[in-house]
Amino acid sequence: LLSGEDLERLIDMARAHFDYVVIDLPSTLVHWTETVLQAAHVYFAVIELDMRSAQNALRFKRALQSEDLPFNKLRFALNRAPKFTDLSAKSRVKRMAESLGISIDLQLPDGGKQVLQGADHGIPLAGSAAKNPLRKEILKLAQSIHDLGQNEAQAA
Repeated sequence: LLSGEDLERLIDMARAHFDYVVIDLPSTLVHWTETVLQAAHVYFAVIELDMRSAQNALRFKRALQSEDLPFNKLRFALNRAPKFTDLSAKSRVKRMAESLGISIDLQLPDGGKQVLQGADHGIPLAGSAAKNPLRKEILKLAQSIHDLGQNEAQAA
């Protein structure tokens, strides 16, 4: 339904009206993924700690590198990351990153039932579970992205 040019116009219009534009892409590569990747300041690739996700991350990495797309914009985010006390899972995360040749820059903890319940009721996580570890991590990420945007605006 969308061509790359259509999406470029849509992104330009969104940038003209908003300070930050977040695009939630499908988990599969589509013909306009390249357009989004070229326009993005940062591209979060969400992975999980399982074999299928590792294989898909490796395929994605190789596809970007073979097409000379900006792989340096990619930041890998581990969804449902282990708790800091789970040392065996932490070592699995480290081994996975090393074997894929990537850096896992963001580890999002499992939000548990609170996330599902809030979503079922249509309530933002800040309203349904303000102290949830996932919400806290998302808040830290948003703050760091905002700070980076402010620094870039001051430099320009």
